[in-house]
Order: sequence, then structure tokens, then C-alpha cells
Amino acid sequence: MPLPAETTSHAGGSLLDSTPEVDAGWSGHNHTVFHRRHRLVATIDLDNPLRGIGYQRDEGCLGQDAASARAGDRRHQAAGDHAADRLLGLDMRSESRLSDHWVRGLDAMAVYEPLDARRLRATAMWRVLPPLAHETAWELVVSAQTSLEQSDSSLRVVADVNAQTLLWGRQIDGTTAWSNQSLVDATCVLMRSNQPVAEFAAALSVLVAVHPADLRRLRVEHRGDRALVECWLFSSTVEKGVLLRSRVLAAVGPSVGDTDWATPLADRFAASAPILSA
Repeated sequence: MPLPAETTSHAGGSLLDSTPEVDAGWSGHNHTVFHRRHRLVATIDLDNPLRGIGYQRDEGCLGQDAASARAGDRRHQAAGDHAADRLLGLDMRSESRLSDHWVRGLDAMAVYEPLDARRLRATAMWRVLPPLAHETAWELVVSAQTSLEQSDSSLRVVADVNAQTLLWGRQIDGTTAWSNQSLVDATCVLMRSNQPVAEFAAALSVLVAVHPADLRRLRVEHRGDRALVECWLFSSTVEKGVLLRSRVLAAVGPSVGDTDWATPLADRFAASAPILSA
């Protein structure tokens, strides 16, 4: 199904501006979708779900194609800045093909079929979330099913983020408690860049959270100024006729006072009811 024609209108304001904006939803260009908020543009190349959401400052780049977006990523990666960050990537654990895709308002949907013996069919829904403060947030809802009597359903959602320091969060009495130490029962991680990023003229933090009801394993590898996040989802098997569904959240906001926006966002996500349909 073709994506709707791209939209070029956008509201003003800066990345750190809390002025409310009207979300026009995702826009499409071939198999690439875009979204703007707070002068930040998010991009997904639906042909490459592992890369997930990339983001950079909005400089009129909404109409660029996937090749231009990847070239921009390489430039920013060489410079070591946040535009090379990747959020909410879906790792199918094997080569997969995009079998269907569509945009519905704030939801960008894609259906993938791995080219292996698992006969797994996964649907990814990247949803733009309403802001609580200065952050820009997305949720990835992953659904999986198989045509076999039983199959290995394990998938992971990944992120690759510029970060000098980390905070680990876990749910205690309905709110998120943060620690400088790695926690075995952590459901989220807040990754901080301590230096201003030229692309945004500010230091940024990135929150990645798995819904507590969906978490199988949260793993973070911190090497130098990069943090690699793995959110493992689902049990080891799925049966024919059963639909599995899990959710992971990612958000970008200012590093100054980052727990002020990350805590209520993680709390709201943890308390949210299951999604009954995709």
C-alpha cells in the first residue's frame, strides 16, 4: 500500500521549546517516513527496521530520501554527534522482507517476514507520543505470530546512543527510582551526553524504557561515548494462532533536568494499559 504524499508544513520553536505544537503525524516518501516536533525531524527507513528511528535538527530535510538520510548519518557519525543515534530498531535476527506498510496519523506501520525457517510474521508500529514537557517521544509496538505449530518468537529492540553517563531506572511503588549502578530489575535507562551537541546547540539525554509487563531482558553495553541497548522481547516459542505483543519507548530531551521529564514519562508508560489492537 503506498504511503500518503509527504507534508512540508511545520510549526516553529526550538528543541527545548515547550510551546505546544500540532502534530501532523508521519509523512511518507517511498519507503521512508518522517515526523517533526520541536524543530527535530525523525526518520525511519522501513526497508531497514534494524536502524529504527534516526533524528536530527530540522533544516528543511523532510523530503530527503533514505539514501540521503543514510549519507547524513555517516557524516554525523564521523563527527560523533547525536544525529547518528538510532532508536527503536527492530532486530528480526535474520534477513527479512517488508511485505506491507502504511501510515495512520501518528502511527507508522510495517509488516516484516524473516527469510528463515521460523515462519515468523512481525508487525512494527512506531507511534509518536504526546509530550509531557520538552521531550520528543516514540513508542514501538511489536506484534509477532507464526504459521507453524510452534516457532521461536524471540526478537529484540535496539538503540545506539551517544552517552557519557547512564542512569538505570526501576519501578518502585508506582514511580521510577534512578540509580548510577546497573540494576538487574531495571525497566529503563537514561543515557546522558554531558557536552553540548553542535547539531542542537544543547546537551541531550535519551530515555529507553520497556513496559514492565513485557520485559524479558534489558542489556546495555557502554563503550566510550556510545551506549548499545538491547531490549529482548517474547518467550522462546510462539504457537500457531497466538499473537504476541510488546512495547518499548524512546525519548529525546535536554540533559539539564532530564529526570524531570524522564521520570513522569517512564511512569506514564509503565502505567499504560495493554494495546488491544494494532
